[in-house]
Amino acid sequence: MLFLIIAVSQARGDEELRSLELYNGDEAEIVSGSRSPRPASQTAENITVVTSEDILALNAHTLADILYAVAGVQVEMIRTPGASTNFKLQGANFNHVLVLIDNVPLNTLSENYPDIAAVPVQMIERVEIVKGAASSAWGNALGGVINVMTKSPDQERAIGGMASGSYGKRDTADLRGELSGTVDSFGYYLSGGKLRSDGLLANNGVDKDNFYGKLLYDLPNGGSLALTTWLSQGFNGMYQDGPVSTSQNTRYLISTLAASYQLTDHLRLEAAAVASETEGTLFRRTDLQGVSKTLTVALDESRVGGGFKLSWLDELQRVVAGVDYEHVAAQVSSSQIRADILNRDADRFGVYLSDTLTLGRFAVTPSARFDRTGSGGDHFSPSFGVTYALTDNSILRGYTATGYSLTSLNRSDSTEKVWTSQFGFESGDLPYLWVKGTLFRNDTWDVIAPTATGITKERQLKQGVELEAKTLPLYNTSLSVGYTFIGATLGVNGPVIKGVPKHTVNIGLRYQDPSHFRGELTGHYVDWNEARQGGRYSDVIWDLHLRKEMHYGEKVSLEPFVSVRNLLNGHQYVYRVYQNPGRWIELGVRCNF
Repeated sequence: MLFLIIAVSQARGDEELRSLELYNGDEAEIVSGSRSPRPASQTAENITVVTSEDILALNAHTLADILYAVAGVQVEMIRTPGASTNFKLQGANFNHVLVLIDNVPLNTLSENYPDIAAVPVQMIERVEIVKGAASSAWGNALGGVINVMTKSPDQERAIGGMASGSYGKRDTADLRGELSGTVDSFGYYLSGGKLRSDGLLANNGVDKDNFYGKLLYDLPNGGSLALTTWLSQGFNGMYQDGPVSTSQNTRYLISTLAASYQLTDHLRLEAAAVASETEGTLFRRTDLQGVSKTLTVALDESRVGGGFKLSWLDELQRVVAGVDYEHVAAQVSSSQIRADILNRDADRFGVYLSDTLTLGRFAVTPSARFDRTGSGGDHFSPSFGVTYALTDNSILRGYTATGYSLTSLNRSDSTEKVWTSQFGFESGDLPYLWVKGTLFRNDTWDVIAPTATGITKERQLKQGVELEAKTLPLYNTSLSVGYTFIGATLGVNGPVIKGVPKHTVNIGLRYQDPSHFRGELTGHYVDWNEARQGGRYSDVIWDLHLRKEMHYGEKVSLEPFVSVRNLLNGHQYVYRVYQNPGRWIELGVRCNF
């Protein structure tokens, strides 16, 4: 890393890091911190942005593949593409993190589980990852928010699109297509695909279909109407452990109708109606001495609601106030139990207010939200953030907040709480180098933990540092490095918590030349605090992605690509039953028109 920095500094740069926004995805503003657009220089939260170009470079299949490459995120299982996956965010469990698609929660109501492997990447324009409590904006978000922002219609032409297909080991195939365009005031974006595999590991097969559609109509005076629908459904095997095998069928459907209207030069009104359904069946089969028994657990959940948001944006202030409402219902039943495991509904209401006030080099953001959950009590979640611009391209950040998560609709005492504090810096002033660092402390209490005698509630303290760096290209090659350290204890001076990632390292080496040949080598390593149930994590997992873009006229291009995953056949898994696959290769071609 030091060698490359020195070499880059001595080279004549092709370009300079123009601003913090450059790294975070061109000059787009970040919206997920307080639900209003803000430049990175006024964003106090620790947020990472992944763009569609980053996703393309990774040849990612699902949201799980995207998060795998993000500093501060620890994906516990990388297996057959599309297979169910657990993850942690700065050590926070997956059921503490709110995952949103078009601002609608993906998390289940029964376990607060976000199925990130069900989200195909083709429809994603960008992903914003808020690390640390975000309840002052979003409510049920103790450990952070992963906000999936979908693509919008192509406004430059009436019709365009993409078709792609890839094929690899064990008949692993990913077929995708999309159409997009705008005619007069009407725009459309349609995307569909199929992801299937016989399974890179025992009982890890996948067969999933997906569709996403967005219709957009521009109103006079800067307003718009948008109708969206996302459907993901299919089967995946989860694991095989001796005579026991587990698999599941799932179906996710999310629809939104959103309106936006510019009332004055600075005042904007937004409203949305949302509806979602989640259905699933878990199959647990046991084969002993020629006798097979199958236990099934069925899930049926729904959300119906909407919200209003009023934003005032000018050079001095960015104020946003809004109301969210949803009626939620969940039913869980088992083939072995006559009565339902869960059968409950609730009305949830939240009101929030946030203001980013710019005072010279300072930007301060006080925010607060009140939630009436209908199942887990009432919660008031304040936060306060401040940024100080050292220069036009370097800032200091400070952020503190309280938050909560509802880990189950079934129990009134399932609410877990956190107090997050963060302090960091970000700079593009060093020659040819972008750096970012964050110290964090997440004090969580009422964390439900199973014991031999039942369930207990723990206080967990997770604190550490997150460092990121990225260079400008030297001989068409750039380097990025991310490192996260987490010290996790029960209470302030208690024993170390097992199964928490202690060290996480992400390495990326990107090559891109003028002939449109691109290569991406990524390395991923996690050192866990005494992984449970036979985990192995001594190796760095290296993946290599190559692609070549060939243009035929202004609008048509052909792009063959190849990915070699787990290049050195390494082992990196926290649970024995969720082992990662060995080296495997997939080939594909993408056509843009």
